[in-house]
Amino acid sequence: MEVDDMEMRTPEKKSSFVQFKKNFEDPVYKNKFICTMFLFWAFIVLGFSAGQGGPSFLDLMLITNTKVEQASALFTSGAVGFMIGAFVSGFLYEKCNKLLLLAACLVGSSIFSAVIPLCTPLPVMIAMYFLKFFMTAGVDTGGNADLLRLWGKDSRVFMQILHFCFALGGLIAPLVTEPFLAPKSAKPMITTDSANESHILEYGYNSTNAYVQDLLGLNGTSNKMTTASTEDVPKSEILFAFIITAVLFLSAAVPFFVEFFLRKVDKNRKPEDDQQDDRQRIPLPVYVITVALIGAFFFCYCALEETFISFLAVFTVEGMGWTKPDGALVTSVFWGSFAAFRFLGIFFIKMLTPSSMIILCLIILSASLGAFLICSLFAVNIGIWISSVGIGLATSIVFPTTFTWVEEHVIKVTGKVTSVIMICAASAGMATPLLLGYLMEEVTYMWFSYLLFLQSVILLIIHIVQRLHAVFVLKKYHSAAEVESTNELAIPQEKGEMFDPNA
Repeated sequence: MEVDDMEMRTPEKKSSFVQFKKNFEDPVYKNKFICTMFLFWAFIVLGFSAGQGGPSFLDLMLITNTKVEQASALFTSGAVGFMIGAFVSGFLYEKCNKLLLLAACLVGSSIFSAVIPLCTPLPVMIAMYFLKFFMTAGVDTGGNADLLRLWGKDSRVFMQILHFCFALGGLIAPLVTEPFLAPKSAKPMITTDSANESHILEYGYNSTNAYVQDLLGLNGTSNKMTTASTEDVPKSEILFAFIITAVLFLSAAVPFFVEFFLRKVDKNRKPEDDQQDDRQRIPLPVYVITVALIGAFFFCYCALEETFISFLAVFTVEGMGWTKPDGALVTSVFWGSFAAFRFLGIFFIKMLTPSSMIILCLIILSASLGAFLICSLFAVNIGIWISSVGIGLATSIVFPTTFTWVEEHVIKVTGKVTSVIMICAASAGMATPLLLGYLMEEVTYMWFSYLLFLQSVILLIIHIVQRLHAVFVLKKYHSAAEVESTNELAIPQEKGEMFDPNA
């Protein structure tokens, strides 16, 4: 591992291992490296939790005794929790101890992960989903921010590895979750007694309450209606899969607690000073339009990615007639290609420009989703498997590469710009699951393929507009900056008034 340090550059060419060994002898570097390993493990667990959502969705429907349209509210609740959590944790990150904040969020994620499969009423599970994603947003936001604080300008490679760790966790999750899933024959039993129709029964509380008791080995008596409704309730052991996730979250929290108590000062974790942006000041209306286009791109991209991950298992099992193990496996195949190409993206970015990488990935994404749609219509199962690999390839490096492209060719990615991106990314997961859940339940499961392909086309169009905007509108300000070499990042409005994005 090489660090871009002028003192370490010598005319003699050293191997990566020799230079890493020399760097590791420095206490400051050693501490930073160990802390980075803690972050990598936390993001593996974070990806594991995210990858578990899709395969476990059918069993959560079984526990709450609901249909896709109703249970889709879980994803919306999680998206709302993540958006609010990202905002709150971003504020607290500058006010609280960084290590304690990360540790507390990991512990909270652990607790709510274990509680989710025990919540038989859907409203309660929705609330737990909200709280869990509120906590995981703190891990996500704090982890990215802390990595930048550790390495400063040398964080590019580490950031790629961090997101690869997330993908690696997502790859493992479906494989670990699959043995605990209920059989495919398991269906939510939404039945009510004519004399006992209530809001609680709509969510299957009585039937699934006995299911949870049986799962925990509690052989107690229940009322006549509960016994009658649970005679043929299929068994799911999804609780144990969520307990594994909870234990992993705890294991990621322990190192941060230990580091907090062992370290007396935090001086070794200071990043290098931020560099001033010397690009020309941009008029406020142009700046707002630019940020809006960036937000629209990330909204559409995250809506597409979250939708595919969350509903792929449901679509293949319920819409295509696959088995649950196959539904979990195709999700794992997607995560496998996603993780593999995210790792390879670390090397591809050195051979291709970010601009070329993005347009290539978007074309592959549209082509893969088009093939996925055709294969779904004609029930070509092998085509769905292959298309899932292509979708994983295309989506793997769009997010980090777009960050780089925006920074280099559009505008400086300030804290406010990043906040807009995170809010748009989180809000994408709020509306799309409800819309798709309704279309799949009330119209046809094929809307999964229709909507994804439509989103890929819209995403490509938005990026083309971004490129045209950068070339014909923003380029003149960038060119002027090269002449003036200004050191202030201020954006003037009309008549000399200034807008400072860092204010």
